[in-house]
Amino acid sequence: MKKILVPTDFSILADYAVHYAMKLAKEFNASIILYHSFIPFESGFYPLAQSKKENKETEDNLIKRLAKIKDELLKSNKNVPVSVHVDRGPESFQLVEFCKKKKIDLIVMGTKGASGLKEVVIGSFTADTMTKAPCPVLAIPQKCKFKIPKKITFASNYHKKDIQSIKLLLKWNEPFKAKINILHIDDGELIPAAEEEVFGNYKRKIEKQCEDISLSFQHIDGKDISKAILHITLNDKTDILSLSPIKREGIWTRLFHKSITKTTAYHLRMPVLTIPIK
Repeated sequence: MKKILVPTDFSILADYAVHYAMKLAKEFNASIILYHSFIPFESGFYPLAQSKKENKETEDNLIKRLAKIKDELLKSNKNVPVSVHVDRGPESFQLVEFCKKKKIDLIVMGTKGASGLKEVVIGSFTADTMTKAPCPVLAIPQKCKFKIPKKITFASNYHKKDIQSIKLLLKWNEPFKAKINILHIDDGELIPAAEEEVFGNYKRKIEKQCEDISLSFQHIDGKDISKAILHITLNDKTDILSLSPIKREGIWTRLFHKSITKTTAYHLRMPVLTIPIK
């Protein structure tokens, strides 16, 4: 983890992610790139020269705002290299392309915890970035301050490709040496005997490929997968919730794209780390 990208829209929520990323950069001995993208002004009613001038002014002002954040950060974090970058175009597209071009190792960004009846746990832009980014994405809830993780829970549906994510998670965890717990929620789609066989095969494969690493496995019944994951991780001292952002029905869809009730979600207090499948 040598290059950490932090998108910001200059909101309070983004500020939490920025400060979290700075602490994380110290642990990884990494550099920070503060990033923002804007939609350039274009109109057939204005001369091209005027549009270019306005866009340049907008870009310069955004660079100054990012530079101001950078200067504030460096007052107390002089040993962390920080740079700024402004792109032009839709942020959802530009951000992913920038990560590919610059070989970004990690994206740290803010998100929105559920506080109302129909609010989602992860904001739509953050969730979209998680599914498209070529690198891990760490979503930081509001008021979440950095601390060395002692327990990371990886939510799995026993998909064979999850093993790749777990191996990458173990490398990501090297500076922290947190305990890794593999959590699976059994929603009753398989008969108990078949579920146990799948679990046994999955566990053996992981243990074979992750020798000499202490992993715990948690297999729990629950009809509502998202509710069960949130309830367990909020009450078992999980510091980071991790999963693979595979576009499929299951954990991802239920956890991030459907409305979750206030009594189910509370506030998402822990960071969520997604690790893409190569």
